[in-house]
Order: sequence, then structure tokens, then C-alpha cells
Amino acid sequence: MGDMGEALDAVDWRALGAVGPDRPATDVPKVLRRIARADSTTRPEAVERAYGDLQHLLLGSTAVGTAALPFVVDLALDPKTVRRPDLAELLTSLAGDGDGVDPGRAAVWWRQWPRIRRLLDDRDPAVRREALSMISDRTDPLLERWHVETEPSVQVALLVALGRAAAQEDLTESTDAEVRAVLDGLLHGEDPVLRVAAVVASAPLDPQAVPRAVPELLDILTDPLIAPRFGEVWYTLECEYPYDRNDIAEWVGSLLEPDLAAATSFVAALAEAGTRIGDAELRRCAVDQAWRLLASRPSAASAVLPLAAGLLVDPDDDVRYKAAHLLAVLGRAAAPHADRLAVLLDDTGESRYFDGTVGDHARWALTRIGDPRALPDLVERLVAPYRDMQGRGYALGDPRQPDVADVLRPLRAHARVLLPSVREALRDEASRAGWLVQDLRDVLHAWGEDPLLPGELTPYREPWAPPVPEPAEAAATVLTYAADGQWHGMFTTALDVLTHHGHLTPPVREALTALRAADRRLSEYGDYRAVLQDERIRAVIDRALALP
Repeated sequence: MGDMGEALDAVDWRALGAVGPDRPATDVPKVLRRIARADSTTRPEAVERAYGDLQHLLLGSTAVGTAALPFVVDLALDPKTVRRPDLAELLTSLAGDGDGVDPGRAAVWWRQWPRIRRLLDDRDPAVRREALSMISDRTDPLLERWHVETEPSVQVALLVALGRAAAQEDLTESTDAEVRAVLDGLLHGEDPVLRVAAVVASAPLDPQAVPRAVPELLDILTDPLIAPRFGEVWYTLECEYPYDRNDIAEWVGSLLEPDLAAATSFVAALAEAGTRIGDAELRRCAVDQAWRLLASRPSAASAVLPLAAGLLVDPDDDVRYKAAHLLAVLGRAAAPHADRLAVLLDDTGESRYFDGTVGDHARWALTRIGDPRALPDLVERLVAPYRDMQGRGYALGDPRQPDVADVLRPLRAHARVLLPSVREALRDEASRAGWLVQDLRDVLHAWGEDPLLPGELTPYREPWAPPVPEPAEAAATVLTYAADGQWHGMFTTALDVLTHHGHLTPPVREALTALRAADRRLSEYGDYRAVLQDERIRAVIDRALALP
């Protein structure tokens, strides 16, 4: 600490100003000293706070980060420094060779580079992995590292980076041949995890690399003896924690998605293997991938339907939960499995992460099919999660329970049976100022019923609707969405306008024809609503195209 302490004192930190309104640059030497003094006896919270402060200070000001860079290198190279991988990561953030980087920072960085590159040979694999990020976009130095690296947890990260870099650079013929020789050699090597890594790394260079390797990938990914190794050695430069076997299976599945037949076949094989070897985690992985395919690709429905139906009897609660959810999303296509869903109405099995039960999703699936066995207790089950006044928590991409209005609004044909329960739920929600008052009123309005309670004088507030565009503006919205594929908030309103207008120009008709044929969800959502909205939009497109 002595030499570094004197060097810190020699810098005029005060002249560097402040990092934001509350942190002067003079805090930098204090934080650096705290990190230098920390050891195994230092409280983890204190170390965490010091590193957070350092990152905030150095990344918040170009001048401060440039002045502190040599001291960060000192600490990163000192084997006594705690959490050295974090310092290697910070150095990557401070790298001075990117586009638009301050020239002064770049000059300091390159003066320090002979010292910084020593981190690539550090004894700590975690430091070496972080240091690889500094060269991750350049093929030649990655190849150089490959020939000296022997630690599998670094080799995997290195291979994945090598494949990406080689695909992005304009390589010489000899370098390209060397990269391919490395990957091809590993594809026939003895280490099964490195074989999988070589396939993944080859994907950016060869779109058929993963489809060709599917049989071998399945053999490795479904081998219970190999599975634990992925969680020990599969690191990437983007994540400090290792990926487990399921993470890699999902990664492979995502690489297969351009070929839907290959992707769905892979998912089905994962489910079959998980059933055969009694691996619930593998079956969960399969049903999660099936959900993602269905949520993004309409054509996945035919393959997902038998997969989900087969998993309705799975012994694992989480698998049954998601299988029932898939069948619910599939709607009337799931009608052949209505009896199997009805058996699950009282199934109290729950997902590990999402609200509701298997029975709740089975009930929703039956409503989507139009099966009256879903109706008893339907409203009570739907409103129960909201009674604690806490609402519900979920991520918008989850296979989660549907919102109350999304279940009830389509059931106008069953309004006579459901109306007493809906009105009772509305009275209860209104008395407690609950979450569902407006949703239940909207349901009643959609059914053509009075949405107000007896004696209420406040006018009903209909759901917000965007302003109605003129036909020319509506046509422009449709053409724009068809051209760029980016969701436009006025798209559904524009469709309605064109349908009611009763005339489509040839460009609009051509655009709607292309949208109807597109194998993607025409929706702004990422959860079950993607399918529901896609169904509604496609129905409107069909009506529009039927116009003379």
C-alpha cells in the first residue's frame, strides 16, 4: 500500500471536480485505500459498499476514471486484494480503445496495457475470465489465449467469445482456418461439455452447426452423470455465475428456433428423456421452451399441443401447472383434452414461482374451450388472489394466471350462469375499494349488462380507447407496422377503422395478407396476452380481407 499511497497523494484530486452533486473526486483515494486495506476479515457489506462507490466514482466522470485507472491496475494485480475479478471487470468498463472514448483515457489505457494484459495469465480463473472481456471482440488474441488455457471454466467462456468474434471480423484465410480447426477438433474431443461449447461457438459461423449436432447434444444434455459439470464450468463473459444444464438446453433451443421443426422436435425429445430418466428439471426445461415457442410463433401450436397434453399427468406440480397453462393458451385446439383437464379442476399443485394452481389453469383452459364444467366457482377462484389487498406480482413474460377480465369477458354466452357471482364479487370489491372494481365493471359492460351497482349515480367509465384515426392515417399505420414489424399502439384501432370503412387499397390489402401469413405473434405482449391479442387481430384481418 506504501507506494500506491504516495502515488495517490501525488494526484490533485480536488482539481478533477466532482462526480455528480454529492461525490467529490477527493473520495476516490479514500475508496481505493479502503479496498487496498480489506482482507478476509473485512465485513462483506463493507467491501460491497466500497466496490459500489468505486464504480460510481470512476464511471461517472471521464477525468476521474482516467486518473484512477493506474491505481485500479495496481489493485487488480495485487494477489492480496479482495474480489479482484470485480476490478478486472471495472478495467474492462474503463477500456480506452472503443469508439468515442476520450483520447486522454485511451492514451492512459494503452500505457497501462502491458501491465493489464498480465491479468490474462493470472492464477485465478475468475480473473482470467473477466480479463478476456478486454479482448473478446478480437479473434487473434482469443486464439492465442486458447492455445495456453487449460482451465475448463475459462475455456468454455473463451470458446463462445471466439465464435462470436470470428463471425464478426473479416478474417484472413489462415485465421479462419485456424478457428475452424480448433472448433472441429473439440467437436470430436473427449470432453462432452467442451463438445457442446464447440457446437454453440460454431453457430455464429455455421447456421447448420447446431441442427447437425442435435442427436449428440441430446445425448450429452440428457445424461444425468454429465449434467452437474455444466454448473461447474460453463461460464460466459457476460455472467459471473455458471450456467446449469437446463440453461444450456434452453440456449441450444434458442439457436434452433429459426427452424421451428427442429426446435419443437428438440423440446419434445427433452420432455421424453426427462420422463424416461425421471428428471423433473429436464421436463420443466422442455415445457418452458414450449411456452416460449408458442408465445412467439403461431405455427408452434400443432407441436406444443401433444407435448402439453402428455404432461398433464406429470408427477411434478410445476410441469402440470405449465402444461395446463399451455393448453389454456391454445384455446379451442385443446378441446380433445377437455376430459383430462376436467380431472385437474381440484388439483392444488402450484408452480415454484407463479401464483395460482394447476386447477386454476385447467379451469381457464376449459373456459377457452367453451366447456361448462369450468363455470362452477369460476368467479370466486379468479378474485381470490386479490382479496389480500396486495394485488399480484409477476413478470410480463411469465406463464402466469390470466387477469380476471381476460377470462370472463369472452364468456358472454354463459352470462346467465355467471352474472350473480360477478355482481357479488363487484359488491365486495366496491365495499373494500378493491383492485378489481373497474375490471368487473368492464366485464359486465362487455356482456351488455349494467355495470353499476344499485343506487350508484357515478357514470360508468369505459376503458380508455385511443383516438380514432382517419382512414388515410389508419392505412399508413398498417403499412408502417407491416414494413418494420415494430408494434404501433394505434395498430388495432387502425385495423378496426379500415374494416368499418369498408374499402382496402391494394397496398393495404397486400400488407394485411403478408401479416396474416407471418409466423409471429401480432401483439405488443410477451405473456399469454400475446396469443389472445394475436387471435383477435388475425380475426379482424380476416374480416378486412373478406371485404370486396
